[in-house]
Amino acid sequence: MAELFIPKIIDVLGDVAVKQLGEKVNLVMGVEEEVANISSKLATIEKVLHDAERRRLKDRSVGIWLEKLEDITYEMDDVLDEWNFMIHRAKNEGTNQNARMQPTLRNKVRSFIPSLCSCLKQVPVRSDIAQKIKKINGQLELTLKEADQFKFISTGGIPDSQDFQRIMTTSIIDESEVYGRAADMEKVLDQILSKSSSQGRDGVQIISVVGAGGSGKTTLAQLLFNNDKVQNHFELRNWICVSDPFDQKRVAKAILENAGKSSHEAELDPLIRRIKETFFGKRFLLVLDDVWTEDDSKWKPFQYALKDGALGSVILVTTRSHRVATVVGSTDTHDLGMISHSDCWRIMQRIAFAKKSGDLYKKVERIGQKIAEKCKGLPLAAKTMGSLLRFKDTVQQWQNVLDSEIWQLEEAAVELFPHFYRRAY
Repeated sequence: MAELFIPKIIDVLGDVAVKQLGEKVNLVMGVEEEVANISSKLATIEKVLHDAERRRLKDRSVGIWLEKLEDITYEMDDVLDEWNFMIHRAKNEGTNQNARMQPTLRNKVRSFIPSLCSCLKQVPVRSDIAQKIKKINGQLELTLKEADQFKFISTGGIPDSQDFQRIMTTSIIDESEVYGRAADMEKVLDQILSKSSSQGRDGVQIISVVGAGGSGKTTLAQLLFNNDKVQNHFELRNWICVSDPFDQKRVAKAILENAGKSSHEAELDPLIRRIKETFFGKRFLLVLDDVWTEDDSKWKPFQYALKDGALGSVILVTTRSHRVATVVGSTDTHDLGMISHSDCWRIMQRIAFAKKSGDLYKKVERIGQKIAEKCKGLPLAAKTMGSLLRFKDTVQQWQNVLDSEIWQLEEAAVELFPHFYRRAY
């Protein structure tokens, strides 16, 4: 899906361009402006993808627009792979050539001709990549113009429709309903406790959990927040659902209220000052769940207010974006992958077979396992499908779900949980 893929393309695009400069390998000349334009267009498109994904199932024209966009991003990914490979190869060839050179005129003359030939051979390849980048830039320009007709709502806007309301998360969780996250739990728990116990490290540590929508970032944070070792380790624990838009005053008041402090101030400055006083000298764990803003200015007041916590204090951030993880100044980042198909099936069957006879389970087990594979390792998708299948009581009904196209499966999920599914966490 473009919603998950475009942020990665933006990051990789910048990384490859910087790598070319850093390695002093000028393989693709004259594309700086094209690259900047592509990054700008992708960033603009990224802001409307949440609205586009919500509408694609009910508006076929939006679905077609997204399919075109996804084709462009796949093409861009291929070009970046090719460009990255060329930089790597050119760097190695340059290193090897320098190692072979001897300080004699005869060797220099001998090496000149093959080097020239090698350079000439690379010219069409360089030109080809530049042309592909230019073509993609043009395709994105058309895509942006086409987007105007849909009047998408940009991330950070304040919509009137209740379709855009966020589900607010809490720290409460039933651990018995969680599958496939033991390894992630152990790794991040070790980071939290080791960072907070380490000597000689200054300042508050910031650990970000980054993953796709529906992968279980909030669930992992809830498990960590309620862990016995964590509860005993920190003097103060605080859970805040940040979501989007990033409302500074709401977040500031929530931090104070969760810390047992009343907050009647109307302005941000006194709230931030009270946060600084409340957390000063205390070893704390602050969970900021579902962070979206990439605006550094919105985060800075909180960063300044919290920096005087006791050694070993930890801020745990959950987000879909590595860019957000960078903006908040993460000292460690944990990339949350997908769970196994078998774990998806365990989630599905726990929900789908609640209060049902074992006879149906035996008949549809194979079908259910295949449906679980379509969840692509996303716990939220497995929960959604389990809730849908709870109302299917025959083998044929289960088979119909399996035989549906993937967009039909997504549509069923959106119809069941329109608010929850849109801002999957």
